[in-house]
Amino acid sequence: MKFIRNLLAAALIAASVLAPIAQLAEAATPNVTPGAGQVVVIPLHISGQYTANTTAVARLTLPFPAAVLGVSASARASGGTSPTLTVDVLEGGVTILSAPVAVTAGAVAEATVTDKDLADEAAITVNLAIGGTSPTWNDIVVLVTLFRK
Repeated sequence: MKFIRNLLAAALIAASVLAPIAQLAEAATPNVTPGAGQVVVIPLHISGQYTANTTAVARLTLPFPAAVLGVSASARASGGTSPTLTVDVLEGGVTILSAPVAVTAGAVAEATVTDKDLADEAAITVNLAIGGTSPTWNDIVVLVTLFRK
């Protein structure tokens, strides 16, 4: 019996020491507890080839208030000399990101969201900033992950 009490005490001590360490690790996109509410993923596929800055290349109006869990962007391919692409997501003309997310062709880039609260009926737009010599960017995808309030 004493062995079991000592074993339980050691387990409790280990759990109390390791719990703060385990809490430090967070997913790039926060996870919502099952049953806590609705997670909505909005994929914005901007098909075709883009060669210059484009304002409001994609737009939508949210049918509900939401919290932004994450924003990511990718492009299938790029061309030209040193092509650059940054993607910005805006609510009512004001960015929700700390900085536009820089995209590399064939990879997914995660944005840092600073304005996580989106209003009901908010106008959401996506802007592209393209640079380089004769740049081309093909088939851009912006993924906005929301938690419905």
